[in-house]
Amino acid sequence: MHKFKFGKAFSDELRKTARASGHFHNKKLNSFDFAQNLLFQEAPEETTSFTSPWVKSVMVLVFIISISFLFGRAFHLQVVRGKENLELADSNRIQVKTIHAPRGVIYDRNGKILASNSPGFRILNSPPSGKASYISREEALNLEVTNDPKLSELEIDSFRNYPFSYKSSHILGYLSEISSEELTQEKYANYKPGDKIGQGGVEESYEKTLKGIDGGEIIEVDASGRKLRTLRKKEAIPGQNLRLTIDIDLQQVVYDTLLSAIKKTGSCCGVTIVTDPNTGEILSLVSIPSFDPDNLSDALGALNSPLLNRSIAGTYPPGSTFKVVSALAGLESGKITPDTRFEDTGVMSIGSFTFANWYFTQYGRKEEGLVDLPRALKRSNDIFFYQLGAGIGEKALADKALNLGFGKKIGIDIIGEKTGLVPDPQWKQKTVGEVWYPGDTLHMAIGQGFLLSTPLQVSNLISYVASNGKQFPPHLGLKIEDVKKGVVKEFRYDPLNNQVNSQYLNLIKKGLEEVTRDGGTAWPFFNFPISSAGKTGTAEFGDPKNRTHAWYTAYAPAENPKITVTVLIEAGGEGSSVAAPVAKEIFRWYFSRDKNNLILDIGSVATESARILGE
Repeated sequence: MHKFKFGKAFSDELRKTARASGHFHNKKLNSFDFAQNLLFQEAPEETTSFTSPWVKSVMVLVFIISISFLFGRAFHLQVVRGKENLELADSNRIQVKTIHAPRGVIYDRNGKILASNSPGFRILNSPPSGKASYISREEALNLEVTNDPKLSELEIDSFRNYPFSYKSSHILGYLSEISSEELTQEKYANYKPGDKIGQGGVEESYEKTLKGIDGGEIIEVDASGRKLRTLRKKEAIPGQNLRLTIDIDLQQVVYDTLLSAIKKTGSCCGVTIVTDPNTGEILSLVSIPSFDPDNLSDALGALNSPLLNRSIAGTYPPGSTFKVVSALAGLESGKITPDTRFEDTGVMSIGSFTFANWYFTQYGRKEEGLVDLPRALKRSNDIFFYQLGAGIGEKALADKALNLGFGKKIGIDIIGEKTGLVPDPQWKQKTVGEVWYPGDTLHMAIGQGFLLSTPLQVSNLISYVASNGKQFPPHLGLKIEDVKKGVVKEFRYDPLNNQVNSQYLNLIKKGLEEVTRDGGTAWPFFNFPISSAGKTGTAEFGDPKNRTHAWYTAYAPAENPKITVTVLIEAGGEGSSVAAPVAKEIFRWYFSRDKNNLILDIGSVATESARILGE
């Protein structure tokens, strides 16, 4: 590298100029190589700074941290939570509205509508209530016309209609809004707040069939929540239709007939069940008091629990209807035979305790002499069944009762069935704290004591006899039908494997047929043109007023049974005088050729009851 040389004259001249100007007073400059400094470097300017180095460092550090924070926040919002934030942004612009599937229609066996739908709309309220407000079609149209912001919260729904109201409510049940507790249950995993679900009856037990699959609509809204346009729409799939075994015309007759009898006796409550014994199909099921499924407020808190379905959930001593069970238990045990006779002495004694026949007590120390099984059923003779019970014991009675459906759920296809009670010594010791006495067995043999049954269990018993031992499960479902596919399922049941000696069953049927003939306890049927068979029951239940439950269970025609009828009227009096006339009118209507013009009169013969029974 070459060094630039300007000569001695240049350096000397520069020093002179510097001294003359007075710019250089620092002695150190005398030895400074100005030539090289001027040519190859800028002369450093001297500046005065008032900021200390450590303040500068802090400011730089703050700047770096701020930039890092902003960058990190942007990264978190756009990358880490980018998808979520995009969805939140879209949710302000795009809304999803549920289109609720209409429930399936419920029909009777003949195609008459029992439960249907009408157009409806609902607005789901904001949390915490989450309850739905239902509005009319006119109100919904007004929201549409005015483009009200609430329109974005409006959902298409429907209202449930029950044209037969009180007369079918225990069969059908009702709808209610799903609760927060129910929403946590696995079976309601696909439900949302505000949805309605079936409660009671077939509305509940066939919920999955009837509900359908909801659709939906995606809409775009403006900042005020007003609808701009529909982006996508999926139609709802309606629930499948349900056809029941019920004959609604028969159901109305049964309801009116039973209600009339209840009013005449001053009772509060009653049950009637009509079945086809050859299939287990329930043709009519009435429980009174009933309720209006469209107005449950009247039923809640009302006397006598209108919401209770007494046909499957009411438990009562079955009284003399249970003597059919005792008769079968006695025959199968071998302790009695078709030729066995017991003498009716009016009263049976065990130690210091006495057990009287109802006829002896009611009609003034009357006895009936030697009595065989058919006559014991015909006259409902307590002494015969006391002797039978004492001979076979409580275990044989309990085992046969359980075998015929007592003391357990039969399995009807609606919710709420009770088991009733078939007592035994262990149960009594545990529950009552007492040992089992011989008198407990005698009471059990005539359907009294601790024994409890539901009307459905008594109905199941008479159906078993009417069908010659073929015990079909009682049921309400007949068919499931799809709007597009037609019938998708038919309910057909095989009889339970319950073997019975036909000779024994025929002997019992003979006695039940005699019940409806001259001298039997079912006196309203003495001159009835249709042959039938049945069993009366008058059950004590510890009432302070000495009232009794009135039972009658029967089938007709006797030779080839088509239907069974079981009637219970709580605290109504005697089965022969109160319950049997109800069954008679049901038979008369069912077998009449001109059902529409048939006038029912269940009370015209009631005044003759005591006289005929006393003859």
